[in-house]
Amino acid sequence: MGAGQSAEYKGASPEELSYVLAERFATKCFTPLELTHFKDNFFSRAAEQGGLRYWNEKILSETLGVPDGSFSDAKENRLDAGPVLFRMVSYLGAFPFQNSMAPSVLTFEAMVKVAVLLTERYGKVLRRGRKDRIKLLFGSLADVGRKNLGIASDETPGQDEQSVAEANSSAVNSHAPGFSIDEPANDDYDEDEEDDLALAALESLDAIEVFKHDHRVDRTVYETRISLDTFRRLLMLLLVIAPLKPLEPVQIYTTDLSAERVEALQKEADSIIAAFSPEENDGGISYRAFARTISSSLPYLFDPLTPLFEHLLFSKNLNLSRKQGNEGQEEDTIEETDEKTENIPPPAPIMLPGSFESTILNSTLLSHISFFLPSASASLNLFRNDVRLHPVFSTSAHGSSLTSFSHHVLSWQSASLLILQGAPEGDGEELITLGAYLPQTWKSSSSTHSTSTSQASNSLPCLFQLCPKHQVLPGNPSPSIEKKQNLPAAWFSTHSGIAIGCQIPPPSRSHQTHPSPHGAASLLIDVNLESAELHVAPVGHDGVFLPSGTASPDEKPTKTRLDIYSLEIWGVVPDPQASESDSGSSAIDAQRAKWEFEAREAERRRNINLKTGAGDSAQESARWLLETAGIIGDQGRPGGSV
Repeated sequence: MGAGQSAEYKGASPEELSYVLAERFATKCFTPLELTHFKDNFFSRAAEQGGLRYWNEKILSETLGVPDGSFSDAKENRLDAGPVLFRMVSYLGAFPFQNSMAPSVLTFEAMVKVAVLLTERYGKVLRRGRKDRIKLLFGSLADVGRKNLGIASDETPGQDEQSVAEANSSAVNSHAPGFSIDEPANDDYDEDEEDDLALAALESLDAIEVFKHDHRVDRTVYETRISLDTFRRLLMLLLVIAPLKPLEPVQIYTTDLSAERVEALQKEADSIIAAFSPEENDGGISYRAFARTISSSLPYLFDPLTPLFEHLLFSKNLNLSRKQGNEGQEEDTIEETDEKTENIPPPAPIMLPGSFESTILNSTLLSHISFFLPSASASLNLFRNDVRLHPVFSTSAHGSSLTSFSHHVLSWQSASLLILQGAPEGDGEELITLGAYLPQTWKSSSSTHSTSTSQASNSLPCLFQLCPKHQVLPGNPSPSIEKKQNLPAAWFSTHSGIAIGCQIPPPSRSHQTHPSPHGAASLLIDVNLESAELHVAPVGHDGVFLPSGTASPDEKPTKTRLDIYSLEIWGVVPDPQASESDSGSSAIDAQRAKWEFEAREAERRRNINLKTGAGDSAQESARWLLETAGIIGDQGRPGGSV
């Protein structure tokens, strides 16, 4: 920008500078087509008072398809997320002057900034990406003193429109009805520049001192709290729309929510809230707890907001592919487009069909898992990367025999997910849900080599608890851990049971050896798959798992013993639409081929007459061979079903 243009904005007010920045955000962060759709969406729905075009809470909720609690008469069953989202966008619309201008009137310029921040198009806006976004999101939810907007909602009768317009005169005087997308703008801006767009623009306008003055009171964000009620309502919405895809109708997930589903959502939201230790912050959530917990154990929590707000960038009123000519033909085309958009079929379930249906996993738990668990092939959560879960083993369907476990699990040659549900010993009231993500194939006591070649790229194991308190114990990225043969992420033996993140002793012929807890976290499951022990320590960086990012060094190590109600293993399969050569699809084919081979072998060996031969010695030797192969179990029963 030239010196003349810089002088033009020298001494400009924050309102005027905010408008100029919004214009630049629009031209740098949206394509011309996206901006055309965005303008149509905004102005076709906007309310008007005193010449000011704006959105209120009702318009925002209806446009996004967000429930506002009206689907149920019972207050406790409401999914009242509309007011929370309105509160958030009113804060974000004031960026980068949110300390002095928030909450902002939701003008077109304010909504441009909201869309940029909530659709993750902030690469040229926020210098530190997600870290700055966490701070903005906290501020948008925290109980900060907020000005009266002066804008009345549609439900407030008798409001003097002239007084409203006067109260917002600064906004009216400096705002134009949208931006031009047909004229070039910011030609001197380097597309590859990585500097913060807001600061760069303000510096070019000789207005950096205004920005700095606004952020002198930035410390107030550290002194505020997010109320639990506000955060719970947002979490319940995020749990519901976690599987949402871009341009997918939100109503697919938000309609027909039963009282039982809402109760499950509330319970899951409370488990997540517990991870923020609100009892340490006077019943609210502090910035320190918010930033630490989001960064360390809930990195994908706000991902559902991206496809939700991308609805602003698509207008059903526009069909840019239609031909100019007969108006009646154009109208027919638009109606057909709307019908196709609204009749999108329900999304494909994440759990593939197989030998059993889960007694643990449901849509709410899967949404919770997607907030922290990355896919096996990319740094995206399970839903955003179209991952599917293939049923491998279940105690409910296949029994509690480790022989059956071996038959099903060792044949799976890709990443897997272990889910376990039970209750503390002697207390059947409290339900505990644990799990482990394992990017490597399982190792048995007879394994003599590492299976690290099957590990997914850039993927580490993790141990986690979903209920009653969310907790994630991440995998140790140290290369030395993977090289240690006695520290496998997952291991089992028919003599000692299943070990997750444990130290495996060397085999001994004189006595039985058992895995031992090691490092910051370990999970031990007995040979009958009936009980488990979870060991967690606040320190320890020499094991498979590291301490939780929310753990305090002052905490004491804990050991939780629980009775297992159900245990399941699910195979992690990349997008089924991807290439057939991917690890997940080949793992399904390999498992089926191995099961078919074992079935043929079992059929052939059934003809072996164990009662004939060279006496009891031959009979016992034959039985031992069959049991070792997993073909028969105790008393000659089959070792597992296909």
